[in-house]
Amino acid sequence: MFRMLLLATVATIGVSATEQSTEIYKDYVPSKPVWNVTMVKVVPNRIDDYLGGLKQSWVSGCEISKKMGVLEDCSIFISETSAGGAFNVMLVQKYTSGAMMEPDEARYNKFMADFRKGLEKAKQDELVQGYEEFRSFFGEMNLRRVEWK
Repeated sequence: MFRMLLLATVATIGVSATEQSTEIYKDYVPSKPVWNVTMVKVVPNRIDDYLGGLKQSWVSGCEISKKMGVLEDCSIFISETSAGGAFNVMLVQKYTSGAMMEPDEARYNKFMADFRKGLEKAKQDELVQGYEEFRSFFGEMNLRRVEWK
């Protein structure tokens, strides 16, 4: 009985959903901030090594970008089932706007100068040495949140 009621409810919702359509800028707008999500497959027993390198490089770069007003936030997510799925680590950067993703020579030079102050070039190279043996990129996406009117 419960199953039949559940199926009837789902069918009703499905019909209602197909009868209603939404329209951009009328019913919703894409958010100004853009989330860049990079999906990475890391050999499960090397995740801690990868995170250690990211803490010194990627996280430092995120902090500089936040101070510059380019990024609002950065996060790293790891899968609780690290051996399953196409990727097991996600690197997420929330840009203040799509405009901050555009090339800008002055902003780039400022970022690199600040980044190099905190991490010598030799140390940068040492951190990523061997990454190709235990890490591969699955994909990358730029996403905007749907904001309903």
